[in-house]
Amino acid sequence: MRCIADSCPVLPVQTVVSSYPQRHSAPSMEQFEVVPLEHRALVAYLQERGIPAYIAKAKCKEAHYCVNGRFYFAVAFENVSGGWELRNRYFKGCRGRKDISYLPWSRDGPSTECVVFEGFIDYLSALTLGIISGADAIILNSVVNVNKVMPYLKDYITINCYLDNDTAGRTALTELTAIYGSTVIDRSILYSEFNDLNEYLTNQSFTKNTLSNESK
Repeated sequence: MRCIADSCPVLPVQTVVSSYPQRHSAPSMEQFEVVPLEHRALVAYLQERGIPAYIAKAKCKEAHYCVNGRFYFAVAFENVSGGWELRNRYFKGCRGRKDISYLPWSRDGPSTECVVFEGFIDYLSALTLGIISGADAIILNSVVNVNKVMPYLKDYITINCYLDNDTAGRTALTELTAIYGSTVIDRSILYSEFNDLNEYLTNQSFTKNTLSNESK
């Protein structure tokens, strides 16, 4: 994913004709502000991706900013350099320096186990599925950041990787395994029929809702 250091605008809904997230270069953001996540459209976007509101609001923020005199908003997720991953239904990008995100499970001290994800949507998906507990979390925010994660991993006994089932994800897994060996565990078998953990989650949610409606 390409990151423009100071600019990634959210396209107005009425101008978007593609159903896929867009990445664009643009002038610098102005009046950038991060607030608690409350906007109904952003909460609804995450809910469409299987993430319940209480998890979304606990782990994400909401960014507001201006580009060329027009105001925009997006779900915001902070990285260790103070940059922000930005998402909404029509846009995927970042503001500030591109880096990993690190979320210790407890403030009392580091865990002996960690979980690694490519993006924060997969991290939210894992919380929704209840498949991580007591483990520190590391989000790459892009597989190009895999080298930046190395210093964080050296003291873990177990490194659970929930990476994408594509070439980039498998390459990142190979790089981590080459350094940390059997400490690295590939957890993608859970969603082997899907591209990533969120796709697995949304499929599970769709199936559950379908069965529920058919039983009525």
